[in-house]
Amino acid sequence: MKYDAIVIGAGPGGYATAIRIAQKGKKVLVAEKDRVGGECLNYGCIPSKALIELANSVSYLKDMPGMKIKMDPDFEEWQKWKWSMINKLTGGVETLFKAYGVELKRGSATIIDRNHVRIGEEEFQCENLVIATGSVPAAITSFGDVWYNRDILDFKKVPESLLIIGGGYIGIELGTAFGKLGSKVTIVEMMDAILPGVERELVTPVERKLKSMGVEIRTSAKVTEVSRNGNYVVKLQDGTEYSAEKVLLTVGRRPNTEGFGLENLKLEMNGRYIKTDDRKMTSISGVYAVGDVSGEPMLAHKAYYDADVAADNICGEERHVEYKAMPFVIYSDPEISYTGSRGEKVAVFPAAANGRSLGMNNSIGTYRVYYDSSGYITGAGLVAPHSSEMISEVSLAVEAGLMAMDIGLTIHPHPTISEGLHEAAESSYGKALHFKSGR
Repeated sequence: MKYDAIVIGAGPGGYATAIRIAQKGKKVLVAEKDRVGGECLNYGCIPSKALIELANSVSYLKDMPGMKIKMDPDFEEWQKWKWSMINKLTGGVETLFKAYGVELKRGSATIIDRNHVRIGEEEFQCENLVIATGSVPAAITSFGDVWYNRDILDFKKVPESLLIIGGGYIGIELGTAFGKLGSKVTIVEMMDAILPGVERELVTPVERKLKSMGVEIRTSAKVTEVSRNGNYVVKLQDGTEYSAEKVLLTVGRRPNTEGFGLENLKLEMNGRYIKTDDRKMTSISGVYAVGDVSGEPMLAHKAYYDADVAADNICGEERHVEYKAMPFVIYSDPEISYTGSRGEKVAVFPAAANGRSLGMNNSIGTYRVYYDSSGYITGAGLVAPHSSEMISEVSLAVEAGLMAMDIGLTIHPHPTISEGLHEAAESSYGKALHFKSGR
């Protein structure tokens, strides 16, 4: 049987591409060797944020003045709940497959050529091929049986001590969560600061909070050896040694380009990634790549966006990617969110002047709105509670070509965290109500 498209991989990029193509009446086949939903729904985004939500809830009550709370968590029961929640999401995707007529084949796919894919013992033909194989954790095999994201998210007991190798967003998110749940956390980062690549003005409040929690942060530090004799022993290049019950390795991810016959296509590559044009098409006409495997940033919402673009082009609707207002979120404490670019000017409003933040006993951070000399918004960097739920307002402003005054003149509900963004925008023209800026 010939399909309009065969999609290899049923993670966010793959399942979204399949559904979008099927919504336009095309016949689609999806191959998946593991679980529908991929890394994000099963082993990454969703369970990690569920863990962070749990840790934040526990910490919120413990830190609230006047509260004397004794927790007796049953993490095995929580794990059962977590997987039941994940199964609802992945089951929902499979239900949508059936509703739109997407055919799901479970098993390892092998690309024969641009029009033929083998799944198990069967061979299938397609007009278009979509590669959505995602990414896998970068491993350092000499470090032995350390934990990776799948291991730590399936924990049944909070480790007394946890050493995290890598101070990127995964290390900071999970380090914060386990620190709040009671682990003695140490984060070792090879670069000269945690969250390398993120503006220091946004990172500083998070660093302060981590240190106030008792998290030890070692920067400009390289791990040379990890051994185990009961507890793990981690040696640094300067001779320092740490002992920890568990070690988590979070030194990035790499695109999954091996083990499914990609070499048979002889595609043009961009380093380890599959090179695509702005229609998400590879160097071979009719072959597309979406999500992590097609380049950074490795974000599920970028994969969803790629899927929309690829699906439209497969269905004959010309469409091109534009990443200028791509939102980024780090689920630290407080959350860091940013989008767009810095621009020529910045307007700042402190979270400490926001009533809702104060009422939450979580007022560390700032709202930073970036704009040009004419007042048009170019981006923003927010470090504040629940900033992940606000950054889309700025992405929309950038995409729509709005001015800071447009946000400033928009009524925001009170009391909310979003008022901080509103007042930062007002600061750009000297009208913030609850803070006098130095402009």
